[in-house]
Amino acid sequence: MIFQLPSIEEMMPFIIAIILLVADIFILKFGLAITKAEDKTNFKWVAGSFGIQLGLIFFISLPMLLSGLMGAYQDEGPHPAIIALTIIFSAFIDLNIVNVLHKIGMKRSLVIVLLILGPLSYAMYLINSNIGTFIF
Repeated sequence: MIFQLPSIEEMMPFIIAIILLVADIFILKFGLAITKAEDKTNFKWVAGSFGIQLGLIFFISLPMLLSGLMGAYQDEGPHPAIIALTIIFSAFIDLNIVNVLHKIGMKRSLVIVLLILGPLSYAMYLINSNIGTFIF
C-alpha cells in the first residue's frame, strides 16, 4: 500500500499544470522578444525571472493552497471572487517584477503580463483546486 502510485486520472491536473508552467517560460521569452527588451533576455535570466514571478504568485495564493490541503475545496474549488482578487493582485505584483528585472517600461511589461497571465492562472487554479484530492 505504501508503494502504490496514484492513478493517471489523479495526476492529470498536476501534469497539465507543469506543462503550462514550462510553456509559460517560453511565452515569457517570446514576450520579451516581441517587446524588444534589451536587458536580461537570455534563457537563464528568463527562467530566473519566471521563477521569481511564480514564487511570489505562489506565496500570494498560499492561503487558497492551505485551504485546499485541509480539504476545504472537495467539491467546488475556491470561490471565484477570491480567485479574481488573487489574480488581480498577482498581476499587479508581476507587472512590477517584470518592469524591474527587465527594465522595459510599464506598457511593455503589461503586454508581457497579459501574455503569461492566462496559462499561469490556470496552472495555479489546477494546483489549488486539486491539491486536496491528491494523497501523498
